[in-house]
Amino acid sequence: MPQVSVFSPAKVNLHLAIGPKRDDGYHEAVSIMHALTLHDIVTVRQTQDPFEVIPGQGLTLQVTCMTSADVAPLDIPQESNIAYKAVKRLSEALQRQEDETVTVSIHKSIPHAAGLGGGSSNAAAALVGICSIWGVKPTDPRVIQVAQGLGADVPFFIYGGCARMVGVGDVMDGALVPSHRQLVLVRPDAGVSTAAAYREFDQDPCFISQDLAKRAAQAVCADELELFNNLAPASERVLPELAQVRQWLTEQEGVTGVLLSGSGSATFGLCQDSAAAFKAVASAKRRGWWARSCALSGASAKIMGEVRSGVSRNDLPTLLTARNSPVGTR
Repeated sequence: MPQVSVFSPAKVNLHLAIGPKRDDGYHEAVSIMHALTLHDIVTVRQTQDPFEVIPGQGLTLQVTCMTSADVAPLDIPQESNIAYKAVKRLSEALQRQEDETVTVSIHKSIPHAAGLGGGSSNAAAALVGICSIWGVKPTDPRVIQVAQGLGADVPFFIYGGCARMVGVGDVMDGALVPSHRQLVLVRPDAGVSTAAAYREFDQDPCFISQDLAKRAAQAVCADELELFNNLAPASERVLPELAQVRQWLTEQEGVTGVLLSGSGSATFGLCQDSAAAFKAVASAKRRGWWARSCALSGASAKIMGEVRSGVSRNDLPTLLTARNSPVGTR
């Protein structure tokens, strides 16, 4: 019964330049994403034990999710879970015929609908985990194609670190030297629908200047980037409380740069040091907002240990309050 646990990091967009809408309904985008130390853990287990599989059934897939105390569960069918779709679609792409049962257990600390890529990261982690078990390289073109089909952010988490993504934000265009700066994440209770943010953007699009686009394209290190997100004004019109969070965060001592991540609803503030981040977290929580301190990281969706047999309670993250919930990571 091989099993692997995979580190599943969150991300922020240090640079997000949304371009014109294409004929297929998507937007051109240049996105420079950076992984964080904030993470989920995705455990993938496979068995071909005749007592646990259905003869002639092929792949039987099960996905479960546990969340930390400050992360709300999602009540959706497991078939709607992006990690479920990841394993299912890869099995189809590889044309696997084996009778097997695969379970994906997600232990979440990344809030959903926050612009932090939690669902996409879980999908990438599920792909990395099952690739290890099935003997496939995560960078195999079939894996990357499945990742791109799941969502624009999913391929990034296979590469990790700090990367420039183009196309609709799903094609790797180059890596930047990662940063390790401290930051604080703050979000209100409400989430932002990505579709709603893009609809609002299309009402009054404001595109990036050529000079700023050129500087972003020439950046070698994450620390050289000027924070930019032309989707943020649209998201703030969809959820006005985001503007309050942004304004409040810019006024906090030791916070040197503030930006909405993706379409939101999490806003991040780069901090001078961990003390400034901790102080901002405490203040944000007193206002009733979710907040977390963490750091930029060179991490990717990566296996935390060797393929092994058996299941141990020690595999569960000790920092999580185990709260069984219906599956769902987006």
